[in-house]
This record gives sequence, structure tokens and C-alpha cells, in this order.
Amino acid sequence: MKKAAVLLLAALLLLPSLAACGESQANGDEPVSSPSDAAPSEVLSPEETDAEAESPMARWDVVPKTDLGGMAVVATTNPFDSNFYNVLDWDETTGDNLKDAMYNRNRAVEDTLNCKFSVIYGSGSSVLEKSVSAGSGDVDFAYNLLSQGGGLIQKGFLMPFDRLENIDMTQPYWDQGAQRYLRILGKMYFGFVDFGFDHYDSLAVLFYNGKLVTDYQLEDPQELVLEDTWTIDKMAGQISSVLTDVNGDGKYTLAYDVFGLTGREYWFQPLLNRSGEYLITWDDEAENFVLHMTDDRFVRVSEAITAIYSKSNPATDYSDYDKGRIAFSEGRSLFYSRLLGDFRQLREVEDDYGVVCFPRYSEDSGDSSYFVKNPTTLYLPTVVADANGDGAQDYPQIGIFLEAMGAYTFDITLDVYLENTVIGKGMRDERSADMVRLMMLNRSFDLAEAFGFHDVMDQYLAAVVKGEGLASGAQKAGKIFDKISDKIVKKIREYD
Repeated sequence: MKKAAVLLLAALLLLPSLAACGESQANGDEPVSSPSDAAPSEVLSPEETDAEAESPMARWDVVPKTDLGGMAVVATTNPFDSNFYNVLDWDETTGDNLKDAMYNRNRAVEDTLNCKFSVIYGSGSSVLEKSVSAGSGDVDFAYNLLSQGGGLIQKGFLMPFDRLENIDMTQPYWDQGAQRYLRILGKMYFGFVDFGFDHYDSLAVLFYNGKLVTDYQLEDPQELVLEDTWTIDKMAGQISSVLTDVNGDGKYTLAYDVFGLTGREYWFQPLLNRSGEYLITWDDEAENFVLHMTDDRFVRVSEAITAIYSKSNPATDYSDYDKGRIAFSEGRSLFYSRLLGDFRQLREVEDDYGVVCFPRYSEDSGDSSYFVKNPTTLYLPTVVADANGDGAQDYPQIGIFLEAMGAYTFDITLDVYLENTVIGKGMRDERSADMVRLMMLNRSFDLAEAFGFHDVMDQYLAAVVKGEGLASGAQKAGKIFDKISDKIVKKIREYD
């Protein structure tokens, strides 16, 4: 991908018209109309793209570069993951473009701010919890999964990032979608800043087999997206049309036959969010969580989803993720539902494959948000060190560091990530690259997963899979929801 294309993405991330399309979380009968899902290249004029290109380090040039006096900045995360999901630093340059770019970025920020960055590796958020419990301030921030946040908040271990007065969360290197979906009581506990890259890798996407599309004379899903006609019903029809009992034994088996859809179901949130529906939202005015499982339109969208994911549909099999990946790799699955970063596990695919977003309920409505599944995020502990001995915890210095790291990453390192991992190696064609850029514009993050409503999510999943309607599941989910939601709000107010 050429540099101009990367700069185009940077410019797109700033577009207010697209960024605003996920602001409404309405779950009534009529959702907010969405902008067209047209290719990003159709959105900006060459003049606007050129203007962005004139300032390749626009954010880094203006971000404060305060001398931190040799301060140690310490993060904690899990041990290195082979898929880069939790990587914040590398020990040396190796010749790998992304690793070297991250290493060089960190050293540049260290030199500019006069600080030393290091990472403590531990299990989950245990290092953060021990640091806060002991009052030692051993770590300045943690980088762990979104799903760990609810428990840490309820224990009183996390400080909202809003308390860092010297950060600017309106900047594009702070993810705007995360703030729309995850902020409650005016507080943002989840630090989705461009530093690590898991909030990009964790986009839920559909990989699809181009050869099967041709062989079965199907409409190309990417073309349907560009025409604003990619709907759940159309996907359901394509899934059913390719189902084939290859060995003629009268059964459909992942090891032998051709399926319409394999992979993961993600509690069906990619389809819900693309349709403008959310299982749980936060009501700022009433200051409480809202469960939408019995809303009229939510039910109708769920019924459409059931047509695909019901256990009675033989064309869909998500019982075994690894076998599903093998089926897709061997050309025996039309769609494979996984995260964007899972392209690294598809290197053995011989057929041409593409990437497309999940469809939405109807052609003319939906908020075009693209679901991010349990990404890794920054957490700010309630106890940090006083490295400079001024009698105050080092929150201002942490804010300076995060702003500098986010600005540098957005201007420089993000280009390398896109060119050399997501697009350069994983996508077989430029149209798929456009799909990825489009999905990165307006991502939705799951409030239910962030704050620990897992039992509610499970009840919804079971109701859809059984295909028996949502009534009984909603009743069970409602009781769980009431108990958990009241507890969370009470705890957050206690620690205010």
C-alpha cells in the first residue's frame, strides 16, 4: 500500500460525519440512518488528502515534550503473545518492520521526554492489583483485556483516565468509539490510545472464499457493501446456497463437507451493532444501564440472526474454532468469522480470500459500527509512584508520556502496522484493504463485556441458538442484569 493510502486513513479517522455515526445508541423501532458504506477513496478529495500529507507528524510536532527528569515509566501486561496482542515494547531491533518501528518509537519518546520505559510481565492484572493493595505504586499503567475492567473497577483499583488533566481524549490517537460506548457516569476507565495495536487486531470480521463465490455464482459481498445492500438476509441466503455433503454420507461434518459459515459467534454482537442495536447501553440522563433484549426492533434483528446461527441450520457450524479454520483454509467454508488479527493463522489458505464487514439488518438503516471483541486496553491504577519526590503521585507525568506515545504512534508507527501486518501480509487485494480501513473508522466496544455482564450475554446467546424466541431468556437475563448493574453503579459512586 502506498504512503498516500495510509495518510488517507489518517484523514478518514478525523472525519466528523463518519465519526459521529456511532454516537446514537437508540434501540427503538427506528435506528439512526447511517452514511453510505462507500469505499474510503470516495470520501475525501485529492486536495484534502494532500493537505494531510503536508504534515506527516502533525500531532507529534505539537504534543507537549516535558522533561521528565529521567523518570521510570513502568507498564505491566501478560507475557508476550505470538500474535502481538499485548506487545508494548521490544528489547532490540530484529529486522522485522513492525517490531523495529515499535522499538524505535519507544526509544524516541524516551529520549525526547528524558524518561525510561519498561514492562513488567505478569498474569492478567495481578501486578496492578498487588501494586495498589500494597500502596507501592510499582506500575504506572497496565495493558490487559477489556473484560478484566469491570472487576478491577468494582474493587476500587482503577482511576478513570479523565483524571489526567493534561491528556486530550478528543485527539484521534485516543479511540473515539471506545469513549462513546464505554464511558459511564462521565468516567472513562479504558485507555484506548494508539500505543499497542490490539484494538485494531480485535475487529470482528468475515473472511470469505473468493473461489466459492465464483463457483456458486454468488454476489460478491464486498460489492454488496459498496452498494449498501449487504444485509443479514443476503448473507443467510449465501450461507445456505453453498452447503454441500461432499462425501454423500447424509451428514454435514466440518472435516469433510462444505459449509456456509464457520468460526466464532461473538454473542452475535457484530451483527447487532452493524444493525444499530446493542444488548446493553448506558443512559447518561437516568444514570443507569439499560437492557434492550425485549425492544421491538432488537427482537426483529435477533430473529434474522437466528436464521443464521440457530442450531437447526446445518450450513453454520461454530462448534470448533480450529476445525472451522481448517475448513476455511481448505476451501470448504464460504465465510470464516474471526478477528482481523487472525489473518496470521490463515497463511496456508490456497484460494483467494477477501475480508468484509458483517452485514446489517436492512439496507437503509443502521449506524455502521464495527464490533471490537475484547481488545487489550490500558488501565490506570489508583496508586502510582512519586518518582520525582514532589509529594504527589505521578499522574501528570503519566499523562505527558501517554500523549507523546499516542501522537508518535498515530503519525508514524500506525503506518507500519497497516502496511506490514494487516494489509501488506494479510489481505489479498486492495478492496479488502479498503474494507479494513472502513471498519477502522467507527468501531463499537462492548459495554456488557467491559463491565462483567457475561451471564446476560450467555442468556442471549442461548436464546438465539435455541431459536425459541427471546421471552424466556430475557426473563432470566433481566434478573441477572438488575443485580449486576445496581452493584456496579453503586461501587463506582463509592470510589468517586
